[in-house]
Amino acid sequence: MAAMPITDDAIVQDALKPPRRRPLSADVLLTFGNKAGVLLLNVAGTIVVARTLGPVGRGAIAVAFSMTLLLVQFGSFGLQSANPYFVARDRRALGRVISNSVWISLVLGAGLIAVGVGVKAVFPSALRGLDWLDVIVVLIGAPAALASILLQSVLLAEGRMLAYNGVELATATLTFLGLLIGLAVFSMGVLGAIALMIALNMAAAGCYLLLLLRDGPELAPPDRELMVRMLRYGLRVYVTTLLAYAVGRINLIFVNSYLGSSAAGQYSIGISLSDGMHLLPSVVALNLFPRIARGEPHERSAAVFRSLTLLFALLCLITVPIAGPGIRLVFGQAFAPAVPIYYWLLPGIFAYGMVNVLSYHFAGRGFPLEAVLIWIPGLILNVVLVVTLVPSGGTHIAALAATVSYALILFMHMRLFAKESGGYGSLLPRPRETFQLSLDAWRALRLGAG
Repeated sequence: MAAMPITDDAIVQDALKPPRRRPLSADVLLTFGNKAGVLLLNVAGTIVVARTLGPVGRGAIAVAFSMTLLLVQFGSFGLQSANPYFVARDRRALGRVISNSVWISLVLGAGLIAVGVGVKAVFPSALRGLDWLDVIVVLIGAPAALASILLQSVLLAEGRMLAYNGVELATATLTFLGLLIGLAVFSMGVLGAIALMIALNMAAAGCYLLLLLRDGPELAPPDRELMVRMLRYGLRVYVTTLLAYAVGRINLIFVNSYLGSSAAGQYSIGISLSDGMHLLPSVVALNLFPRIARGEPHERSAAVFRSLTLLFALLCLITVPIAGPGIRLVFGQAFAPAVPIYYWLLPGIFAYGMVNVLSYHFAGRGFPLEAVLIWIPGLILNVVLVVTLVPSGGTHIAALAATVSYALILFMHMRLFAKESGGYGSLLPRPRETFQLSLDAWRALRLGAG
């Protein structure tokens, strides 16, 4: 029998098919498993770097990684949130969104390279520990790093969570294995470690693109009209994301500038641990976002916030007695000063984790301007505390500054959500509800395992 011809109507009907959807708990468990695996691999890579290169080498790589994150957040213009937002609302925009992502990565990636060169030339102390060759290698990977987050975000809107998580996990696995072999066996050094991570980032971007193009969309010139609409939405998310990263990451740059690479290496351990602690709330918030964008009521976000408040607080408290022995055992006695830094960061870790849920809620609501502006006082407070107190007070002051700033940001988010929900009562924890949520998650986990 001859194959049926593919008509324009067939293409349109295929484009109108809804994205693949599973229950929130299933997507959360899948993403959580992936993020947990990536986290363990990243921690293992951090251990390898710390053990082989010491605090100075670890500090240099942490500064390079933080610079890449800051540049990518600076150059994304919120499109990593705009992409799933617009694709979820109209799947016919899929091909145009992919094309826009590729073009914006190439054009803005070149601009980010120029910005990075300027920072190294004008503010060399901010990148202390990285010579010009190190910086150039880091900057070469900026366009690919930008493309990775933009293209991966489209898979989120498509409901393709296996692909969304699979490439990320594979990249983390190869990164760890490369660091282990390169540093421990071939004495690769800082430059080699940076080059390895950049190369794998490029490979990940290519994989995301191939996965997205597999089902039919073709690359095309930029769609200017769609880009304008995406930027109108994305710029608000962009400002918020940039401010959030600045509060968390800029302190590492200040510590490196004022106190040197060794202090930055100590502080980076606290940041790495905080990234691990944020795994649970960030995964839940990420999977909540497209559902809120499709119009689910605010009570869905309130219920998630209430339950996570107790669960995440308990998780933070559990780490108090084990953080000290754990850091010394895993990273070595040379990183003992990182223990008090982590304790100073811990309340801020909790606050930022809960901010994630409310911030994604507002993103799903189109991101009102007030949700953007409430980050500014927190960043200003953080910078003022760091600049005035860190030079004479030490590394732990940077951690305290982050904690105070995130506490203020959380309060302001809760205040804004209370206006929408009718009061703060919707955010107050309910132990019975939390217990039921935990029980449902356990049942879902057992069902998935079976």
